[in-house]
Parts: sequence; C-alpha cells; structure tokens
Amino acid sequence: MKAKYFKVGDFVKINGEIWRILKIVHTHKGRGKAEMELHLKNLKNNNFITKIINPEEDLEELEIEKRPIKFLYSKKDKFYFVDENNKKYEMSIEELGDKSKFIKKDLDITGIFYENNLINIELPIKAVYKVIYAPPGLKGDSEKSNYKIVTIETGAEISVPLFIKEGELIV
Repeated sequence: MKAKYFKVGDFVKINGEIWRILKIVHTHKGRGKAEMELHLKNLKNNNFITKIINPEEDLEELEIEKRPIKFLYSKKDKFYFVDENNKKYEMSIEELGDKSKFIKKDLDITGIFYENNLINIELPIKAVYKVIYAPPGLKGDSEKSNYKIVTIETGAEISVPLFIKEGELIV
C-alpha cells in the first residue's frame, strides 16, 4: 500500500520489524517532490525513529488484531498473560518497556497480536492504584513544587499532589 494512505495508529513492517505510526507530517519544499515524515515506534524494543519517505513509496501494511488479555503473574523479567481461550503468552520487561511498571491483577489489558503472536499490549487510559508509600508533606514543601514522589502497589514511582497520603487510591 502506498505510504500516503497510512494514518496515525497504523502498523507497518520495515526491514522485517513491526512499527506503529505515531505521527505523520506531509512536507513539500519549493519545486521539489513531496515528502512524508513518519514518526515510528518499534513494537519489540520500544525504540523511536523518524523516517522520511516518498508518499508514493509502497509500505507493507500489517493486519493487527486486538483482543482482551489478563495478566497472570510475573517471574524474574518475564510477564505472563492469558487470553479468553486460556492460551498463555509471555513478554519480557524489555519488550514491555515502562508499561511493565503499571501492570497489576484485574487490569483490563488489550493484547496486540500479529500472526497470532502477542507483540505488545495497551493499558487502559485510566486505572486505580493504591499508594503504598508517601513521604509526609512538610511545612514549606509547596515553596518549590506542589508535587511529591510516591510509590504505588506495582512498585512504580510517580509524581502526585502533596495532599496524597499512604493508603489512598489514585487514578
């Protein structure tokens, strides 16, 4: 399929690797040819690249399937998931990137499949997490910043407003 027909969110195969299109910029300079600047994310190693191509260039479009999966458990640097047919899939921390810090039981996760292989996941836009550690707010803390770093139940550290306390649920 010609590059000019792709849109943000589509998946393409370039040099044998699967990429997701994050941004497309069409440019035309003077009397020169039109170009497309594609901002791409590699689904296996989470690397980002920018590729400039001719809009008439053919790219391989991928048929990606999205379906719900459940998180089972993690062991060492592997995360294990199961789909509705009880088929198990595993992904490494490297493949998941920062998403691994926010995976927990009973979270509605969408699996991204290519040729029936789990290649990536999508986490919900909103999720509820319990704060397991929050330093106390001290007088004068708001002088510099109105935020502090807390630890949530998955072990991830995030920035929250000063009034959040240990044991509270945050979205």
